[in-house]
Amino acid sequence: MVEFKPVVFKLDKELYGLDINRVRGIEKEQEVVRVPNTASYIKGIMNLRGDVIPVYSLRKKFGLPEAATDDIQYIIVYTNGTLLALEVDNVDEIHNIDDNDVHVVPSIVTNADTRYFDKVLKTSRGLIITIDIDKLLSDDEMSQIEQMKGLA
Repeated sequence: MVEFKPVVFKLDKELYGLDINRVRGIEKEQEVVRVPNTASYIKGIMNLRGDVIPVYSLRKKFGLPEAATDDIQYIIVYTNGTLLALEVDNVDEIHNIDDNDVHVVPSIVTNADTRYFDKVLKTSRGLIITIDIDKLLSDDEMSQIEQMKGLA
């Protein structure tokens, strides 16, 4: 029996997941310095143990309003050659998902704007959509992040 281990996090009332193998850390209470004139999803940059890391808001990417809490968490991932902090409402837990409960995202919900949806997981808490971190950023967003790294 093969298991898939996602780090599950919450955005608004929905649960999403990331493959644990892509996660480098989970952080709380970080100072984020805003960088003007970037895409709305790019919140700014943070200094994490000497590394300057771009901060990316999944709430903005998914068209959700700002969180009504200051209890934000950051999932640190490595994608396309760079560290990135994903701002989420909170990290739920790491799940062990049996291979029989891992499904392909239905083609009807995938398009150019949702190409990063990877899998659908059936759990006792409902369905969880996982995100392919390497497909999350558009070419324009990746370019802006590369420019921000040059500021550091």
